[in-house]
Amino acid sequence: MSFLSWHPLSFLKRHFEADFQVFENSIPEEEIKKGFSIKKLDWDSSFFGKDIFKILFWDEKSGNRPGFPRIQKGQMFAEVPAEAVDLFPVLQQNGFALIETRLTYFHMLDNLPAESLQSRFAGAGDISNLKTVASQAINIYDRYHADSFFSESDTNRYLEAYIENCVNGFAERVFVPDLAEPPASFVALARLKEPLFPAGNLFRIPLTACLPANRGWHYPLCLSALYYAKAQSGKCLVMTTQSTNGAVIHNCEKLGFKLGSIFHIFSKSIS
Repeated sequence: MSFLSWHPLSFLKRHFEADFQVFENSIPEEEIKKGFSIKKLDWDSSFFGKDIFKILFWDEKSGNRPGFPRIQKGQMFAEVPAEAVDLFPVLQQNGFALIETRLTYFHMLDNLPAESLQSRFAGAGDISNLKTVASQAINIYDRYHADSFFSESDTNRYLEAYIENCVNGFAERVFVPDLAEPPASFVALARLKEPLFPAGNLFRIPLTACLPANRGWHYPLCLSALYYAKAQSGKCLVMTTQSTNGAVIHNCEKLGFKLGSIFHIFSKSIS
């Protein structure tokens, strides 16, 4: 199995009449023929001050050795489906290491549990506090904390920038507890700009965080996001977490999410 035969949302095919060849058709024909495609992530490269490349696909059956870019300081990474076991040794032989395993869950927005705790939408006045939440709610197993390529300060800076951008429009809504105290947790909700769902009815939770002061709020905030997506004529909501994050996996199961796919993050760094 190669990257070319895998789309990160292909598990939804049994629920929607979607054409998952969009992913393949977005790659230049000459790159398909040579069996390898890689893309420089301009925003990430600028933010971290190092070249960062994402491998879009790698067809190990093509017989062609990938033409890796020559970088002085940077990183290449790939999101590899768990089914692509033939690629694992190939990646390792080329200096890649397994950094993280991710689970993607999906919810069809039906049979939602009753809401018990009230949330609200975060606004500009919450940004400073939410940046602290994002950088202090540390998950040592996520890609940025687990990969020594990213320093602690860079990781904190990235997470703070991420939630700030979410409040400022990168996400459609950011949900926080409706309490008198400043929020110590949040759940961001984005509407996916995905060609497979041109009506904009596919939603995603790209980032969550919860500090001890708001212990137990991940579940109700995710539930608020589900209700919001349903009210916006959403057809499905997807959320990805680490295989090590037992608390989030437990909440996903309680909320009625189903497991859609499992994939691994492999990376190769040049310092």
